[in-house]
Amino acid sequence: MVKDRLYRKIEELVQNFSEETLRDVFERKFKQVERTEKRLYEYENQQFKEVKELLKVELGSHLHLLKVYAIKTNGELSERSSKRKQFDLAKNVLRSETGLDVGLFAFYDDNGNFRLSLVYKVYKERKTGFSHYKRHTYFVKKGKPYRTFLKAIYEGDFSSLEGIISAFSTQPLTKEFYTEIQNWYAWALKHVWFPGGIPEENLIRLLTRLIFVWFLKEKGLIPEKIFDEEFLKGVV
Repeated sequence: MVKDRLYRKIEELVQNFSEETLRDVFERKFKQVERTEKRLYEYENQQFKEVKELLKVELGSHLHLLKVYAIKTNGELSERSSKRKQFDLAKNVLRSETGLDVGLFAFYDDNGNFRLSLVYKVYKERKTGFSHYKRHTYFVKKGKPYRTFLKAIYEGDFSSLEGIISAFSTQPLTKEFYTEIQNWYAWALKHVWFPGGIPEENLIRLLTRLIFVWFLKEKGLIPEKIFDEEFLKGVV
């Protein structure tokens, strides 16, 4: 794959988060975009050190108004930390402005970890009011490759709200994940060796246990270093 400037900017965002890189990425993703550079002091508190509005966007034929925000948090951000309070902040920001339907909220810490959340109003059928808010989110820990995030933001259609929701949806990426697992299984079956039993059954047991441990690691329940090749070499 040829890495153009947008792809390299998304990689930079993953490796070293900054407001400027976030702004640069979405200025390239959106067509009708305007810099706003506004500090929202009324939402700042002990948990949220800085709340900034960075971009204003007109979306598609339905003319949804979207804004991009960067929120610096106190303390280290993790997969599970303060998700409810972050969602509440996003909803309050959207409620504060008439006609503001959608927001992209980047919560980040001093270490370069960030959570990018898409929050939007879900309207009733007759569009006389909205019934609730929905949120889709990616958590990115600094230094990790995050191919799913890279692919979703780079390839996603950001010309409409529907396209952005699709980019933040995990279903297509989940299908891709299981396709890769299936391909790896077919390859490994030709090379693997076990001291006894049926190779297919043994390989499936090994694979399911590895996936289970990987998900535990992603949730922060076990140390990441057990997937570090150099660390494993030192304990063998």
